[in-house]
Amino acid sequence: MVDAQLIERLAMITGQLVQFPTVAENTQEIEHCVDWVRTHVLTRASRLHVRPYLSHGRPSLLFSAGDQPPRVLLCGHLDVVEAQRQRDFAAYELDEVHLAGRGTADMKGPIAAMIDVMETEAQPGLGLLLTTDEESGGEDGVGAFLRTVDWRPDVVVLPDGGANMRLVVEQKGILRLKISATGEAAHGSRPWLGINAIDRLYQGYHALLTTYPIPTGEEDWRVSITLSQLNGGITLNSVPWYAEGILDIRYPGGEDPHGAKLLADITRRLQRRDIQTDLIFQALPFQMHPDALPIAQLQKVLRDQGHPALPLAREAGASDARYFSAEGVPVLMFQPECADWHGAHEHINLTSLAYFRRILGNFTRATLSHKGSGSRGSRVHTRERSSGNVPENRAAE
Repeated sequence: MVDAQLIERLAMITGQLVQFPTVAENTQEIEHCVDWVRTHVLTRASRLHVRPYLSHGRPSLLFSAGDQPPRVLLCGHLDVVEAQRQRDFAAYELDEVHLAGRGTADMKGPIAAMIDVMETEAQPGLGLLLTTDEESGGEDGVGAFLRTVDWRPDVVVLPDGGANMRLVVEQKGILRLKISATGEAAHGSRPWLGINAIDRLYQGYHALLTTYPIPTGEEDWRVSITLSQLNGGITLNSVPWYAEGILDIRYPGGEDPHGAKLLADITRRLQRRDIQTDLIFQALPFQMHPDALPIAQLQKVLRDQGHPALPLAREAGASDARYFSAEGVPVLMFQPECADWHGAHEHINLTSLAYFRRILGNFTRATLSHKGSGSRGSRVHTRERSSGNVPENRAAE
């Protein structure tokens, strides 16, 4: 059954969010987007609490209903990656059901559904956390938030993966290495007199691929190593004596969840080729047991509504889910039908988005109707650790 009014609401909210080019460098547009969300939600749901957070200039917002910490926390990020065309920061219709534009899938469309839940049917125990730095690592968003508050939700719904209504139970971890090498300069017309530092790095990378070949697809659950940046040389007519690059390494969890053995092996292999390494970023894998209680609860809600269960999936990408799972908080990650994240044709199916929205509402109602042990830690908005937070605000203020 198609709910035309719901689809229209979701399309409007998504379109408004897309018009803000919330890339990491554009802090002014990020602030404008956060302000728009805050005003939009509180204009329609003045009973909600809203608390802003700030870490290293990156704002976040927590909306909550009631005076206790959220037991069910909806979560998303408002930041996006840069678009090839500026016109992609204006949502446009591909056809009657598909809305395109930067962030429609990742993840302003799903955020529109979560905003709608908060505005129309929030009940005590429900919260919505919106951050602005997931695309650059999440350390100042979800990471800083969890370091600041002394409570934890019972479950998080994070629609930042699992497109086409698949439930993600595992994502790979990340090791990001800066690699560098020196050679010997020479005139570009006499390369036999020098040692090319760019060649040294490139050959070292390809040697790694003999041990860690490129996976053949999403289900080929192995280590992947990508040379994502390569820079070297000063003049156009010289053999470069110095070069550096970045290796983006994705690895499955399991026996080496911190990637320590993998890092040691890669470092050893590169150092044999006179290539230096420096770990500049690390993110743990996300894993959730397929038999976890929140998964069973979500699947029951679907069955009770006459819908098929969500298939379980693994994804090579990473998300803010790792911060919650590291704290022992279960995360439900699934998305509507959408495609081409970060690409030139990013889009979302509005009919599927409305279906996703209804599932969110049904799940939060069912979960909050059962009395649980409640969230760990203090009541929301009280006894939070000092982290440069600004005071709580209500619509009347």
